[in-house]
Amino acid sequence: MRAIVPLLCSCCILLAAGLTLAADPVVSNVRMAERTDGSGLVDIDYDLADADSPVLAVAVQMSADGGAQWNFPVLNMTGDVGSNVAPGVDRHIVWNAGAIPTRFSEGQYRVRLAASDRGVLHKPHSPRNIAITDWSAVNWSDPANWEKYARADIFLAMAASMWNQQYMNVPIIDRIKAVNPDVKVIGYISAKTAQLSGEPAGANAFWHEWYVRTRPFWVYTTTGDTAQDWPGNVVLNILDPACRTAMIETVMDFQRTSANHFDGILWDYFNNSLWVYDGLTNVTGQPDMDGDGIGHAQDYDEQVAYKSAEVALVSALRDSLGENFIQVFNGQRAYSDSTFAGLADGLMYEIFPTLLFPQPNMKSALDPAYPFNLYAARRWLRSGNGGPWIVMSNPWRTQYGDIDGGTHYIMSGNQWRAVAMLMDGYASWNSHDGSTFSYTYGWSDNDISVGEPLGPPVSDGNFIRRDFQYGRIELEWKTGMYPDPFKYRIWALGQRVEELAVPMHFP
Repeated sequence: MRAIVPLLCSCCILLAAGLTLAADPVVSNVRMAERTDGSGLVDIDYDLADADSPVLAVAVQMSADGGAQWNFPVLNMTGDVGSNVAPGVDRHIVWNAGAIPTRFSEGQYRVRLAASDRGVLHKPHSPRNIAITDWSAVNWSDPANWEKYARADIFLAMAASMWNQQYMNVPIIDRIKAVNPDVKVIGYISAKTAQLSGEPAGANAFWHEWYVRTRPFWVYTTTGDTAQDWPGNVVLNILDPACRTAMIETVMDFQRTSANHFDGILWDYFNNSLWVYDGLTNVTGQPDMDGDGIGHAQDYDEQVAYKSAEVALVSALRDSLGENFIQVFNGQRAYSDSTFAGLADGLMYEIFPTLLFPQPNMKSALDPAYPFNLYAARRWLRSGNGGPWIVMSNPWRTQYGDIDGGTHYIMSGNQWRAVAMLMDGYASWNSHDGSTFSYTYGWSDNDISVGEPLGPPVSDGNFIRRDFQYGRIELEWKTGMYPDPFKYRIWALGQRVEELAVPMHFP
C-alpha cells in the first residue's frame, strides 16, 4: 500500500445553534498514520468530547482526492467506531488497509469523523441513490429524526405531518438541511381526494383546510352516494378548474405561510382513469365526475377529460410555484406515458416492481426491449432540478431460511439499491413488516461507498455488471420474479462487501 498522506480533516455532525439545549459533540486532534512494520495497519486517533452524552455514534468518512469528494470506501475499521463510543482522549481506530485486495494508487488521502449524540451514523454512501419514503406521523420534536432523515438524498415525507398545528411554525426542513444541505424534501399531496378525517376544526391543519376548500367539488356516484377511492378518501372533481385552483392555492398558502418550505411535492396519484380500491364496500354505485349518469369506468369521454385535468393540475402548480419546484408523480400513467412523465421531475414506483411490469417483472423493469423499462422512464423526465428522481419503494417484507438455519429478512431497499446502481435511480428502505399497507422509515444495514459510475451497465446473457470508481455491482438473473428475482454482489476495492444469493447472504 502506498503511504497515506497524514494531513487530516476532522468533522462532527452538529445541529444548528439554538435548536437544542444539549451539548454538541466535539471531535478534535485527529491523526492518521500507517504503521512501519509492514502489517498494512493504519492507526486513526482522535479526541471525542460531549458534556451530556455517555456514548456517541462515530462514523468514518474518507477522501482520496484531498477532500474534494468524500466517497472513498470505508472498509475493515475496528475500535472506537460505530454506535457506542464513549467520549475521551486518544480514541483509537485501526484500519486494516493491508487486507484490502486492491492496491491503492497515489493520492491525497484524508479522513474525517462524524460524531452524533443522537445515535445516528453518518456513513458516506455513493453513488447518491438513497431515498426515504415515510408517510407516517413522525415525532418532529425529536432531534434524532432531523439527523436520520438528513442522511437521504431525497426524502418523501407526509406534507400534512409538517403542515399541522404542532409543527407548521417549527422549521423542521431547515433543521434537516442544517445537517445535509443537499437533501431534497418532497411533501406528499393527494392528487384526487380529500380525507373525511379532515372535517373537524381540530383535525390536522392541512387536511382540514384541504377539506374545507375542496368540499364544493366532491364527486358523487351514479346512485348519488359520496364517491370514494379508498375508505375515508372522497374523490374530488379535478375536471372542474375551480377545484384544481382550490388544491393549488392550498398548497401555495401552506408553502408560503408555514415555516416548512418543501423542495417539491409528490402527487398521489395519477392513472389513465380514476382508480378505485376494489375492496371498497361502504359506497354504492360508480364515480360519475361529469354527472351524466354513466359510471367513470364506462365513460370514455370522462376518462379523456380526467387525463386532461391531470395535465392541467400539474401545469397549474408549475405556473404557480415555478420551474424549480420539484414534482414527483406516483401512479401508472406516468410509468407508461412518456409525454405525461415529461412533465415530472421524478417518479415514485409504488409496490415496486409489481405494478406495470409484466412477469417476470424485474426482468421487464431492466429490459431495454420493454418499452416502459426504467432506463427509458428516466430519460422521459425533466432533469433541471437535480433529478431525474426515480424512487423504488415497497412496504412488504419477505423472509427465507438461510444456510445457517436461521430466518433472514430480505431488505427490499438493498435489492432496489442494486437496481438503482445500474440505472441511476433511488432505493427506498422500509422498516414496516407489511401487516398493513404503509410506508415507514428504514435504512440499509450495509451502506458502503463505491464512488461514481464509470460508464453504463454491460449485459452478458443473465449477467449485468457496472463499474464504479472504487468498485462494481454484479447482478445475475434467477427467475426475474419478485421477491427473489436475482442474485447480486457489490464489490469495493476488490473486496466483496455485500451479496444476496438466497439462501446465502453476506454480510
